[in-house]
Amino acid sequence: MNDVNDQSTQAPSYVNFGEIFYSPQFAAGCFNLTTRRLKDIEEQHGINIRRVARGNVPTRSYTSSDIFDIAALRRSLGQSKGIARQFVIATFVQKGGTGKTTEAVNLSLFLQLAGLKVLIIDNDPQGDTSSMLGFDPDLGPEDLEDMQIPADRLVDGHVGNVISPLLRMRAFDTKQLSDVIKKPFGENGPHLLPADSSLEDLGVALDAADNSDMWYATWIEAANSGRVPGCDLSVYDVIIFDNAPSGSRLTKNSVAASDLLLCPVRMDKFSFRALLRLHEWCARFAQAYRRAPAITAVPTMFIRNRSRLESNLAMLNDMFPGQVTDQRIYYSEDYSKAMEEGVPLLLWKSAGNKTVDTARAVYGEILSKIRTLTKSE
Repeated sequence: MNDVNDQSTQAPSYVNFGEIFYSPQFAAGCFNLTTRRLKDIEEQHGINIRRVARGNVPTRSYTSSDIFDIAALRRSLGQSKGIARQFVIATFVQKGGTGKTTEAVNLSLFLQLAGLKVLIIDNDPQGDTSSMLGFDPDLGPEDLEDMQIPADRLVDGHVGNVISPLLRMRAFDTKQLSDVIKKPFGENGPHLLPADSSLEDLGVALDAADNSDMWYATWIEAANSGRVPGCDLSVYDVIIFDNAPSGSRLTKNSVAASDLLLCPVRMDKFSFRALLRLHEWCARFAQAYRRAPAITAVPTMFIRNRSRLESNLAMLNDMFPGQVTDQRIYYSEDYSKAMEEGVPLLLWKSAGNKTVDTARAVYGEILSKIRTLTKSE
């Protein structure tokens, strides 16, 4: 009994994505392939997947890193398509609890599985995206040691450290992107530029700069062309900023740099006033900067055959005609259960097929819009 208790108290208090194992059916489903076709790809290209004994038959067992490695291979073989140019997305709704971080993280996973190289930037000092991907910004080195969490889970930098060389007021030590970036699912998974509470000071530095809303756009352009030492963003197909629910200086910078605003809107806790503020904010921004990113509003927490929710959806479509996804994120306890286990929905093994299929349909619609917008230029 004592041994069992000792083991439970010493169990890691974090999610190690590298120790979550998936079945061939799960891995094949990530690419809409049969298990036979997935096995053929592995055998043709020398991919070694560990086997585990299940009864008398050894069965392939995949980590998330294995799955993303296969996604990268499929891209290199031309089995998945790239996009015409780098594309920048920013989440934005001036209301909390709408699922911005959930959608940003799961969209990054979907796009990476589709063969795109994704960088997700936590642009919120609260660090919710960082936490969802296994990097708690509130934990210092001693906390990590006490909780038996690996030292590489330390959040020791954010976008302010890599943009610092461009700013007149340098609120942070300059760091190379490689010193700050996190790779929770391995090299071929989506990369994370984390955040912690000190990111708030970047807003002060941006306020002191000329053209204070345009520095993220300037940074991305400079980093894509080799003009920011130690920071090459050109390797990424898609950059996703996940923002706080506010129109802060940090949020405005991400919007000014973006091609698309991703706006999750809850149908069960629908606020017309909040939606009106979103519409008016976007209109003011477009007028002030003479440019406007495309908008994709995603109805979330939708329940079929609920007249109030159907009415809310109709109102959303009236306010943003042609900018609301045809597919909806339906209410499901899978989202909260996955969050409790610290695993994003698309990588949570216990998620129901309907929940995953509807989420993939929404993200597939967003990917189609990305392809359309990049081709039209």
